[in-house]
Amino acid sequence: MIAKIRMVIVLIALSCIGFVNAQTTYEKVLQQVDSNNLTLKALRQKLEAERIATKIGLTPSNPQAEVIYQWGSPVDIGNKTTISITQQFDFPTAYVYRAKLAKSLANTVEYEFRGKRTEVLQKTGQLYADLVYHNALIAELQRQQKSALIIAQSLKQKYEAGEISIIPYTQAELIHQELNSRISQAKLSQKNLSDELIALNGSIPLVIADTIILIPDLPDSFDTWYSQNESRNPELAYLKTEMENSRIKLKLAQAQSLPTFNTGYASEKVVGEHFQGVVVGMSVPLWEKSNTVKYAKANERYIQLLTDDYLFAFRQSSERLYNRAKTLRELALQLSNNINRLDIVSKLNLALEKGEISIVEYYAELNNFNSIKERLLDVQHEYLKAYIELNRFSY
Repeated sequence: MIAKIRMVIVLIALSCIGFVNAQTTYEKVLQQVDSNNLTLKALRQKLEAERIATKIGLTPSNPQAEVIYQWGSPVDIGNKTTISITQQFDFPTAYVYRAKLAKSLANTVEYEFRGKRTEVLQKTGQLYADLVYHNALIAELQRQQKSALIIAQSLKQKYEAGEISIIPYTQAELIHQELNSRISQAKLSQKNLSDELIALNGSIPLVIADTIILIPDLPDSFDTWYSQNESRNPELAYLKTEMENSRIKLKLAQAQSLPTFNTGYASEKVVGEHFQGVVVGMSVPLWEKSNTVKYAKANERYIQLLTDDYLFAFRQSSERLYNRAKTLRELALQLSNNINRLDIVSKLNLALEKGEISIVEYYAELNNFNSIKERLLDVQHEYLKAYIELNRFSY
């Protein structure tokens, strides 16, 4: 009894170690792709360029200098020289709103980059889940294959001894061959997934050897999940920043509809005479920007409606995904507990040893058990993919 308890403790400890190792591998895969992905490298450079671009146009326009030299006719009236240096200024509040807009636009491009990064890392996570599933499936099929080979050999001996007909033996051979075919197909899919993951990692080799499918915990309720993840959503943050941009653009448009000013210095020289002084002017935007404020107001309303629509759709789709993930997790845990609790293989082996069932009945029941184990892998795989999609903003 004590030996059995120790064995159970060892098995639990080994499974926990496997789970931790798988979790560590998953995090390392995301970190490597985040560093090596060529698209993300290009987008980071683009982000840096766009941050600089947001600072363009914050200063006043360039000063304007003008020199006019005119020859007199007739010659005896002399020549005329005119010099002017002027500088145009917008209404002061325009510069304030331009600076605010530049800062807000810098946040916008940051959130836009984070959204693209989320897409790449989510795809990476889905590939990881697919690869681990295929690893686990191949291991399970190889276990079944070994068992099928032993049973096929046993049925062959019974057939040759005349104890059974050829049909059970033929069925066993067919199942063994089918398992060979399924293993080859699974390995082909595994290779394709691995190649796709390596491409995401900038063509740097990346090996996923995990065979334990992660079953992470979920928050107790959707509202708890939503409160934790809403602020992490870069798409929503992008829209909220765009909303702020539209408000600032409206203020800027209103400021730019106010008069602009010109100041400067002017000098004029004629034979025997010299005039000099200041230049002051004002430009009233009567026609040039007549619809700018109207457009800014309409655009602000559009961004507000777009944000409201996204918030509604995001919450609805997230709640559906959360409920699906929760159901899958419960089903995966239930299947796993039932498999461990029933201990079908040990009972079948004992029944076969005691002669309570024939080898054919044993094989049929074993196939049913194998189907349940494969179903467990399918459910675990579906849950992990749903979990990764649900928590795509957490990385």
